[in-house]
Amino acid sequence: MANEKSKEEAYEIESKKFTRYHSILEWPALALLVVGIVTAALDVTLAGFTPIVWLVLSFGLILVITCMEVSMIRAFLESRKQK
Repeated sequence: MANEKSKEEAYEIESKKFTRYHSILEWPALALLVVGIVTAALDVTLAGFTPIVWLVLSFGLILVITCMEVSMIRAFLESRKQK
């Protein structure tokens, strides 16, 4: 019984941590995406980076966010499986 409580508490702690990191990473991903679209539309380079570099950086952050979401789903399913 105590072991189940500790697993639920561990899941809650991890959930809060993932949510915080997700919120932090959303803004830079959106900003990089907008910068990439604007620089592509204007056909300019910004800070020496071509528009494709800005878009690749944005998609990299989106990939990290997606992996975090999949990890949260897995942790949730594992916590439910233990019951």
